[in-house]
Amino acid sequence: MMKRPRNEQEAIVLGSGLGGLVAGTLLSKNNHPVLLLREKGYQPSYAIKGYRFVPFSNFSEKRLRHSLLKKISQVMNLPLLAGTQEERERAKIISGKSKQRAPFQVVLPKSRIDIFSQLSLSQNEWKREFPKEAVQIEEFYDELDQIQRLSQKANEKKNSSPFFPLRQRSFLKKYFPFKPFPNETIDQKLFPFSREFREFIQLQLISWGNLYSDRFPISLAAHILFDEANELNPDFDLEKLEKEILNQFLQSGGRIEEIDRVKKVNRVWGKGFTLSFEEDPKVFQSQFLIFNSPLHRISSLLGKKGKELLKWGSKIKPLYVMIPLFLGIREKVIPVGMKDLLISILDLEKPYDDGNVLFLSLSPKGDETRAPEGRRALTVQSLMDVRKWEQTLLVDYQQGIMKHLYHLFPFLEDYIEFVDFQWASDHVPRWSYSNFLYEATSNFYWREGMVPLSMSKNIYFVGKENFPYWGLGGEIFGGLTVAQQVLKKYS
Repeated sequence: MMKRPRNEQEAIVLGSGLGGLVAGTLLSKNNHPVLLLREKGYQPSYAIKGYRFVPFSNFSEKRLRHSLLKKISQVMNLPLLAGTQEERERAKIISGKSKQRAPFQVVLPKSRIDIFSQLSLSQNEWKREFPKEAVQIEEFYDELDQIQRLSQKANEKKNSSPFFPLRQRSFLKKYFPFKPFPNETIDQKLFPFSREFREFIQLQLISWGNLYSDRFPISLAAHILFDEANELNPDFDLEKLEKEILNQFLQSGGRIEEIDRVKKVNRVWGKGFTLSFEEDPKVFQSQFLIFNSPLHRISSLLGKKGKELLKWGSKIKPLYVMIPLFLGIREKVIPVGMKDLLISILDLEKPYDDGNVLFLSLSPKGDETRAPEGRRALTVQSLMDVRKWEQTLLVDYQQGIMKHLYHLFPFLEDYIEFVDFQWASDHVPRWSYSNFLYEATSNFYWREGMVPLSMSKNIYFVGKENFPYWGLGGEIFGGLTVAQQVLKKYS
């Protein structure tokens, strides 16, 4: 292979998200020079006073599915994830036990419901909390189960992606001419139910991904409710997965450079792209460019030539920015039965922002790598209207969050070691921060994705916006697909 100048690569990945890291690692493993540009000073985790916090945008980042881990291990040859025969047997045992454990909780004004991957266990929960609607709810779940089984059967017949039930629309027409999936949306299906149950379903739908909508297609709702909580691995999260893949990237020859901000991207005829930077004279050149940062934060980099980025950026927009608050708390204040992951709404009549909806993640009990003995690290993700971010003081915003937390944790104020908003103040404004809840501005076909992976010739985009309803699985699928598309150009 001809030696290239240090600032000239075959591919540049702009951003440090999982999808771009997956794509870059696969390309690097296939002997293609890859440069990963990540933001200088951006820290994905926060350590303070013996505690360690990791912000998140959905529950799929905190609990990875066994099947997803297994498949990405096979594709990327990750020995730590594939494991020995003994480790694989242990994984089966963990998988069986996980069906008996509630992956997370949904907390409503009048109820607290554990969500199990085994439907029979979940039945006991909603029969207890919604006794007057029990028969209707059972029929609702039976219908969703039938839709999901039909979808899985179709995927098996057509040898679809092991990661995602993706189809191009032309293939859908070819394979499913009889339209097996109902055209209804979830809001239509839930109309006869109580407000409390409707919210119970809605909160589950947004907890595994980054899309807010009251019009989820019923087939997508079935996929999320029945598939995403299945076979979760409590011992593996996004942070551990990224660490392992990053090691593979570096071992295979991938390079990392830290930058402040890209000033401009130029397409150079016959040479690919050049990237210039603010307050830095360096210029990098590459044949392929993979964007891996929130679309609304990088759509202007190509100027007038970036019409595709602007076009797709107008079809999915951030509705809420997720603001992390970190608390060190004493373990004895945690209510009996509270799970390590939960989503809670305080008032059904109010919007989701200003502390009304919270995503909570507690560090595992006894894990002294996350919190001192007898303590727990509590990460709280609240929602703020993106239009209010620049005008809102976080100190004032904290009041609504704490009111909600005092409701969830009686006597919490007597058991708090500290409350920290500093990481949020420093990191949320950065271009690498990707924890948003999005809304679609037009209709979309969920099996095709919302934002295409290929934007134009040799320009790719991998992020939460491609498949915002599928969380971490969508990012992994996007990264693998982009790498495969680039590799095909060399074959």
